[in-house]
Amino acid sequence: MLLQWCTLSPAGPSKLSAIRFSSPSRVHSIKIFPTDVQPFGQCPNIIARTEPEAFFLDVYFNAYPVGSPVDAKQKLKAPNALMPTVIPYAGGIVEYAVNMGSEFATRLMIVRGDFETVSMAIYGDVVSDSPPKSTTYSPLSLPTHSSVPLVPALDAAKSNDPTALARNLLALIPNAPSLSLVIRLMFCLKQPNDDWELPEFPHLYSDLNEEEMDIDLDTAFRSLSRPVVDDISSEQLHRFAKKVSEAVGPRDDAQSYLIAGILSRSASQTPEFAQALMQALELETIFDPSTLDEDALFTLLDATTNPDISRLLKASWFLNVLRAVLAPPTVTPEMKKACRRLSDRVGSWTVFDQALSGVPDADYTRAALFLKDIGKEEKSFGIWLSCITTHEDLLAKIRDAPAYEGVYPPDLMSGLNPSEDISHSEFMAFVRAYVGVASVLAVYAWSDSLPNLHCRERTLGVLRLWQEIPGYRAIISPLLLLPQMTFRLECMTIGNDPPTTAGINAESLLYALAANPQSFLNSDFVRCVRSWEPWSLTWINERERADIERAAKIAAEGVRGAVEELVAFAKEGHDAILDQGRIRALRVAMAVIMHTLEDNTESGTKCGDWTVLEAVWGEHTHGLLNYAIDVFTRISVEVKQGFSLTPSPSLTIGLEPLLLVTNESLLLIASLYAFSITTSRAVRMLVSGVLDMYSCADVASHESVANSAVRDAALLTKHACANVLCAFSRNLQDQSKCGLSVVLRTLFEQGLHFDNVDPTRRLLSAFYLVLRVLADDGDLPVGWMPIVIPQILTPLTLFFRHLEPAHKVQLVQRLVNLDRGVLGLGDFLVQGEVKRLAGLLKVMTERGVVTQWEVGAGLEFVAGLIEGEDGDWCISSLYQSEWGTVMTGLLEASLYSRHLGMIAGRLAENPESLGIELRLSVVAVLLCGVQVQEPSVRRMNAFGLISAVLETTDEKDRDPERLLWEVGHALGAVVESNDNLSSLDSESVVNTLLLLDSPSQSDLHGLTSEQWVKLCTHLETSLPPNMLSMLPIIKGFHPFPSPPPTISFLPSTLTMPLCDLISLLQPPAPLPSTPPPKRKSPSQDVLGLVAISPPTAVLRSPAVTGLTKTYTRNDFRELRQLPSARQNTSRLPSMHVDDFLQVEMSSSPLVQPVAPSGDMLNLSPSFNMGQENGYI
Repeated sequence: MLLQWCTLSPAGPSKLSAIRFSSPSRVHSIKIFPTDVQPFGQCPNIIARTEPEAFFLDVYFNAYPVGSPVDAKQKLKAPNALMPTVIPYAGGIVEYAVNMGSEFATRLMIVRGDFETVSMAIYGDVVSDSPPKSTTYSPLSLPTHSSVPLVPALDAAKSNDPTALARNLLALIPNAPSLSLVIRLMFCLKQPNDDWELPEFPHLYSDLNEEEMDIDLDTAFRSLSRPVVDDISSEQLHRFAKKVSEAVGPRDDAQSYLIAGILSRSASQTPEFAQALMQALELETIFDPSTLDEDALFTLLDATTNPDISRLLKASWFLNVLRAVLAPPTVTPEMKKACRRLSDRVGSWTVFDQALSGVPDADYTRAALFLKDIGKEEKSFGIWLSCITTHEDLLAKIRDAPAYEGVYPPDLMSGLNPSEDISHSEFMAFVRAYVGVASVLAVYAWSDSLPNLHCRERTLGVLRLWQEIPGYRAIISPLLLLPQMTFRLECMTIGNDPPTTAGINAESLLYALAANPQSFLNSDFVRCVRSWEPWSLTWINERERADIERAAKIAAEGVRGAVEELVAFAKEGHDAILDQGRIRALRVAMAVIMHTLEDNTESGTKCGDWTVLEAVWGEHTHGLLNYAIDVFTRISVEVKQGFSLTPSPSLTIGLEPLLLVTNESLLLIASLYAFSITTSRAVRMLVSGVLDMYSCADVASHESVANSAVRDAALLTKHACANVLCAFSRNLQDQSKCGLSVVLRTLFEQGLHFDNVDPTRRLLSAFYLVLRVLADDGDLPVGWMPIVIPQILTPLTLFFRHLEPAHKVQLVQRLVNLDRGVLGLGDFLVQGEVKRLAGLLKVMTERGVVTQWEVGAGLEFVAGLIEGEDGDWCISSLYQSEWGTVMTGLLEASLYSRHLGMIAGRLAENPESLGIELRLSVVAVLLCGVQVQEPSVRRMNAFGLISAVLETTDEKDRDPERLLWEVGHALGAVVESNDNLSSLDSESVVNTLLLLDSPSQSDLHGLTSEQWVKLCTHLETSLPPNMLSMLPIIKGFHPFPSPPPTISFLPSTLTMPLCDLISLLQPPAPLPSTPPPKRKSPSQDVLGLVAISPPTAVLRSPAVTGLTKTYTRNDFRELRQLPSARQNTSRLPSMHVDDFLQVEMSSSPLVQPVAPSGDMLNLSPSFNMGQENGYI
């Protein structure tokens, strides 16, 4: 709501103005309007007056405490505290957010500054001291969050011409050159300062016809320092290319460098130029391993950003040259980097072109990383941008790309997205956004070089907007780290008084870059932020500037400073304070160490590892991995507080930076583990913290989380959690102490440790991590199962029992595939589960529906294994288990489950392997399934399976009376539920009845006369001729109507009152009991009281021997009557020991002991503890 509208003018020498609110208010925002603007459409007579156009405002809010139980007198005595802030006003209508928090409000607002008048609207809420408490409950729905799309003019990702915005911005400059010329001048062919002063600039072009005579390579190279005019003829280009070809002489380093330079300078020109050179030059006769030095390789790296040059250099001869350069052992790390990047770039252009075309097997991830790589150098970036905007074939692919339906372009710069998860439309939206951002950056560089203030301000505003949008942010951030971009932004942050919009936007862009620790690896960015003087910035406050400077100092000091910061934080332990500045410093320190370690991959050496070790030793310490684990543990404690079940103080810093520093610490730990030594305690602590972080990140990555940045950080954290456990599990040495055994055991144990967290989510997180650790047997150490599994069998079994049936199936199948029958681990787990089910059936009557649900879950697990691709091993395991007892118990309890019917059907397929009792139980279960018309049994030929099983039994083993009772009710259910009985297997029904035909039993219970007639009629018409002779025997059965049996289904879900659930989850209360007396060694008592020589006589004496046994009845009295016993003990005769021991020896461990009647309260003090401890 609008709290106040006012036009202020400073008064007095202090230039102060004040606004007093009628009641305590909480200010949310302040909106300043320039002169002659009507702030309110309904009040045209209100006109704003703000002079001058730009100035600083010092704003002070009176701090008024609210929401605390303090009486009025105490509030009046509260100090008159002022909360200061600074508003940089640079013109226009600007709104500034004010975060006052919920603890304070204000009554007074003081404004000071070098202004004449200022018109502002103050928005906020009126705050009451004691807000009314709601007495009624009103449910609230979760808010829905939707992203606000960009306007089409600013959304390059959805534009057929992504350079349109850049061209429009360039048009704000009078007599502006073309966008292609701007790109070449800003990134590829930078002109000397003298050329900028010429009146013809920027239209200064190379004259390729200037030299009619033969030219040498150096002259040709220098003549290409300026752009070539766009409308140059093809004949001129081919004539110049021929002159360059004729100037080629014997191979040497200088010639290779000049040819590489000519190719590099022609790469950004008109497309026909590079093509003409490639046709004229025989590069195979120019480049060889002996003539390619470091400068030539990096120059070729820029040149191959042109698709035509890259296509020609992809030939096998050039790739063999690069391999030959890498072959000598003395090659420098920089040469290795250049060769590897050059080899990758010539191949990446083909991948990128396939991705643009949308071929079925296009590698979109590698194509996106190709764009990330070219954005590291200005010249490569400029050449690619010039090619993508001038080559008609590439422009056509961008223009004709499929429509993109997303709100913002996808973030593909990280390279974490699998290529198969990226669609062609998503990739093309990413490419369009990249081209749009790159083109606008070129316009910004041109407008800043002139300078043109209006175009520069508008361009920076667009860049700042894109910096705040996912997808665009990932593109613009690395491009702003190009040297000239960082330098331009740095210049705009110096001397920004009075404030300008462009300066504020520049500070905002740099501040956003400082949020990414990778920015501090750029020396230009570090130099930029370290050049800031205290209290010199407009948009960045002093505390933030100091934090950024501290992080920049760590980056400038290199790996030694990073190690020092990391070790110092780890040594502070749980007392370490985590704030925004400390997190930034830690992230930069980790980034510096990781960058040093990554030097191993880029240079092909191990110098990165050695550099880190030297830095650790330089700090007079060792074990950087353990320090990194301590840092991660401290961070995990901070994150876990925000996800606890009980209310906890809100996090002082945002969740996104906490998740990001967690991700980076895990990446560092995984990298350090390759060359470090640690202990099992540290590994257990790490795994426990990883489980906590994975569970928290799983919650934060849910789609209901509004902040997309938090979701992305959570996904990165989950990925890092799984990767670090896999890294520790792949250790080839000491598996039993610090490797896979410790990782799995800790996951199993900590997955069942619920410390103020959601137990279901924690168990599920542990399960997913276990599957990731056991994902690929090829990555695990050879022969790990016989070593690891016996050590973790107990926690594995306990963890397994707590899982849901579907997750049990996944875990067992994974373990069986890894075991390959060596240990029989799957059989062990299945037979243990069957044994548990058999035990549950015995107590089902007492425990009721909870046990029924447990049994149903166990049946679901067994059925899931049998339904799997390789379920035969599970069936074989059931043969050797108590499965028959389980099926019999369920039948006796009249309980059924669809999973039970499916299992019985699979067992019936091979009845010869079953025992007699199990075969009859299978038959009874199938008949029970037919009676209840369970769908899975109806789909199988139940009577066919029943007759097949009965045929494998002897007549003496069958129970005709019981089975005929079941068959009759089953047939009654079939006849009752089907009109035409077309699905009934008549032959199997007849065979079943014949197998159960008995002279003493001919009644078919469960069938009425009408149903029997209908069934017999169907048999007459459906039986084959060779079985019609059996009908008289069948008709000899007599239908006997009887009510159907009461069969209950095992519950698939569990519903119970909350009070019952609470009592079920409460741990059993310990039974009160008198603690046993502390026993002492009898030998010590005897030797301590009496000095006897030799002592062996005492040790052999009956007294000592008697004191070591358990006394019953009168043994104690008889022993104490001996002289030696009275001499060697000070205990008085006990009158209650007989009764006490009699009760203790006769009590059952399952029954609560009952105190004997008598004078229990009259015992001696050492036994009379009942009243004091509350037991009596």
